[in-house]
Amino acid sequence: MRKRIPRLYCQAEPKSANAELFRAIRTNIRYTRVGGEIRSILVTSSLPGEGKSTVAVNLAVAIAETGRTVLLIDGDLRTPAVHEAFDLPNITGLTSILVDQAKLADCVYEIRDSPGLCVLPSGPLSPNPAELLGSNGMMHLLAELHDKWDTLIIDGSSVLLPSSDALILSSMTEGVLLVVQSGKVLQKHTNSAKLLLEKQGAHLLGAVLNRKGRSSKKGDNKSYAISGEDFASWASSAGKDR
Repeated sequence: MRKRIPRLYCQAEPKSANAELFRAIRTNIRYTRVGGEIRSILVTSSLPGEGKSTVAVNLAVAIAETGRTVLLIDGDLRTPAVHEAFDLPNITGLTSILVDQAKLADCVYEIRDSPGLCVLPSGPLSPNPAELLGSNGMMHLLAELHDKWDTLIIDGSSVLLPSSDALILSSMTEGVLLVVQSGKVLQKHTNSAKLLLEKQGAHLLGAVLNRKGRSSKKGDNKSYAISGEDFASWASSAGKDR
């Protein structure tokens, strides 16, 4: 089955309830750190199909709306989707830079409909994603990107995959959002992802609950919220036991 393209609510439907919920997530993130804003955020999920890419692309747009410069990075080197959301080519990107086949300037796209927002696609699929993400080259690249943009948003792979991609990226970012699709995943999956991230030393900002909404618009049936509670309590209630 073809992978679903992330929907850009904040661009296509800026006054919709879904767009406002992403702005609420943006606001909540600003108050999760005393003394300064979170400058790099990994968006992940316990399992594929929970809506992490939709959260990542809309959060990036929402933050850019505040006047901050934002770089949205597709760090899911196995099933990338960010380029599809913005209808961008994916001939070169993150993997190209990490294997010295392209320069940063040749891989980054400015998004005209969202001033201040740029996108770095994943680039061609690699046979060794974890090695690339955990390399010194990746660490140096992130340091360079921090000097050029105010905020980095990384759409990472899901935590509970055989690979360690998401855990590697979680140790390189200042905060992690765990996307949870209510009614789709078991509570044990949500809690397992939380524990793995904590063992990696990740700073868990909270959980984004992706659930059925009650919008009257056809096809608009999802909403998002960020926990204002303790993460452990949120994770326990977000995953559904069957």
